Amino acid sequence: MSLIKRFKTALAALKEEPKDPIERWLMGLPVIRALSKTGLEIGEDDAIKIMAVYACIRVIASEIAASPVQFLKNTQGGKERVSGRLAALLRYEPNPEMTASDFKKTMTLNLELWGNAYAEIVRNRAGEVTSLWPIPAWRVNKKRDDKKSLYYTVAVEGGEAVRLKEGQMLHLRAMGSGVTGMSFVALARDALGLAISAEEYGSRFFQNGALASGIATYPGKLSQTALDNFKKTFKESYEGLTNAQRVMFLEEDMKFQQLTIPNDAAQFMETRTFQMHEVCRFFGVPPHKIAILDRATFSNIEHQSMEFDQQCIYPRIIQWEEELRRSLLTKDEKEAGYFFKFNLNSRWRVALATKTNYYTSMRQNGILNANEIRELEDMNPIPAECGGDDYLINGNMIPITAASQQKAPDQKGESE
Repeated sequence: MSLIKRFKTALAALKEEPKDPIERWLMGLPVIRALSKTGLEIGEDDAIKIMAVYACIRVIASEIAASPVQFLKNTQGGKERVSGRLAALLRYEPNPEMTASDFKKTMTLNLELWGNAYAEIVRNRAGEVTSLWPIPAWRVNKKRDDKKSLYYTVAVEGGEAVRLKEGQMLHLRAMGSGVTGMSFVALARDALGLAISAEEYGSRFFQNGALASGIATYPGKLSQTALDNFKKTFKESYEGLTNAQRVMFLEEDMKFQQLTIPNDAAQFMETRTFQMHEVCRFFGVPPHKIAILDRATFSNIEHQSMEFDQQCIYPRIIQWEEELRRSLLTKDEKEAGYFFKFNLNSRWRVALATKTNYYTSMRQNGILNANEIRELEDMNPIPAECGGDDYLINGNMIPITAASQQKAPDQKGESE
């Protein structure tokens, strides 16, 4: 076979998506596509093209990526940071090709879209973790062997499957069986199908000049030549976005009757907005986080941001911390008190003044002591003998019943 013929054959193969799962793996295509009630087959590649889906995943991934991971150890005096290879791995560079921020974004994308995120754990001969390499979720399949032990099969180039033990994989999973998570596309296929259909409808609406269908009537009889000329002239003059809203001129008593439902009557924009809210509801992201501000007010947007931290980001952070501890630490390290913790304070650097006022108020009113505040800030406690556990109150504040029993101070400064 000549070189040119080989090139043409390869080009023809790229024009249509293969049906074989291995070939789809090698070309970076989703293996399974879910059929929605709109009749559209939805895959992960279709879902990520929906702007609301991309925006929600981007917001979640950015929040997690902005929170550095700390390697800590519980001690009698509190907690202390641990330095070394593993700490630097998660804080700066999980592998030679990625930063920690890129690694967390990649894992979050796989987790939110496929329901599972995988990273191969590479160790040296001493058993120390040397690198973490994310693997596309659609390449991985988790199974049990005859002894009921879990293992992973990973599709690689050449159509082969590599088997990895459970201890060789960092696995984040969405809600599901506990072994694997459920796919976002499989669960939300109908909502995604409606969102894609609405977007396609809008594109075709404007492509046809907002005049998608109608009936042209002529009182007489047109020859085939006259009919062809009319079609050609009508298409060139009135179809397409650039010809939208132009005045239509008809000759010899010809009439045009529009059959398409008007865009506002079909509530096109309301449908698109509702589908964006549906996507936000699925991910737990407040609409204002992806620039949907129709229901946001100055009084409630702060509380919505707090709910986003507490109900969306914090549960995902806990999942990261628990899985890192489970997968990366040995049994002896776990028993010795080693653990991982995200430093969420880095996300709130712009709100230091607000936090300071809050802590000051709680401290001066005897609600929190110094060590409780330091615990919230991931700081080591002050020894109890130095007053770290003492509760303080403002000395000028007394019960109202005791105010009448106090004598007024001597105006001349004379002592009693």
